[in-house]
Amino acid sequence: MLAFDQIPDVIKKMPKAEIHLHLEGAFTFDFLFGLIQKYGSIPEINSIDDLKNKFIFKDFPNFIETWFWKNQFFKKPEDFEESTYRTLENLSLQNVIYTEVFFSPWDFVPGGLKMEEIAEATLSGIHKAENDFPIKCGLIADIVRDYGNKDAMSRLLQTTPFLNRGIVGVGLGGNEIDFPPILFKDIFLEARKKNIRTTVHAGEAAGPESIFSALIDLKTERIGHGVRAVEDPELVEYLYEKQVPLEVCITSNLKTKVFPSLKNHPFDEFYRKGLIVTINSDDPAMFGADITDELYLLYNNLKYSYNDLKQITLNSFKSSFLSESEKKSFFDVVEAFWSDYL
Repeated sequence: MLAFDQIPDVIKKMPKAEIHLHLEGAFTFDFLFGLIQKYGSIPEINSIDDLKNKFIFKDFPNFIETWFWKNQFFKKPEDFEESTYRTLENLSLQNVIYTEVFFSPWDFVPGGLKMEEIAEATLSGIHKAENDFPIKCGLIADIVRDYGNKDAMSRLLQTTPFLNRGIVGVGLGGNEIDFPPILFKDIFLEARKKNIRTTVHAGEAAGPESIFSALIDLKTERIGHGVRAVEDPELVEYLYEKQVPLEVCITSNLKTKVFPSLKNHPFDEFYRKGLIVTINSDDPAMFGADITDELYLLYNNLKYSYNDLKQITLNSFKSSFLSESEKKSFFDVVEAFWSDYL
């Protein structure tokens, strides 16, 4: 991450929202290192620096491999509760006042944990953080492509008892190439019937056809990433006409080699064309950039004005799964802050 003193105070202090953040990729390194020590040390991980070096990725498959590697150290419900609490504390210190976070409890079932106890622990961490810090958090259950579509409906149904307790929607992450959206059509249409809000990762590892399928077949409201829409001008026009929100994560896309450089990344093109783009960190611990860094990147590298940063923040609140009255309250907070700077 950038040295904090390089970032203008206004960017540090501005009220922020983040709607594409994976709890399992937002841990703090000291917490994960503590878990490694707690459950038996790993020979090649003798320090936090060793651990950080583990999270330098060669490509997207290596990122996925490392993702599952670190999951082995989350063994008890309290591990999820504390990690969630620390993550929200860290976000609050950056003046993030609202966030929607993905969690993938089914990743940990093979280790002997139950989805329900992970959900309860995660929600407990959220509620404690909301009581201690000025932040609100909605939880999105990631159905996870990698476990196939055979039992995906049961995963969806497992989320329903928690829908009025903190889970605000369902998502679809994981291996986009081997598990395209169409495999999960029935699950997402069922979610829509139940008025469950939805977002689908598409257009990251796979191309425009994946985004079209997520929108047309799954009828999702939002697209996670969506950046490879740039390969199809007709899709870009469709996203503009329908004002489909894109949850864009620039540093993530660069670290996983979706694009070779910022110069090649389409965020600026999308923003200038009037698409609803939001800026997010995806997996801040794993990619070395948090939401403040991402906003500074726009300001410093793409020369975005404070007006631009305000608009992108409003895009996140507008695209969220909040009620209209809740959105209005957050809009007012954003407007009040920027009235002193613009």
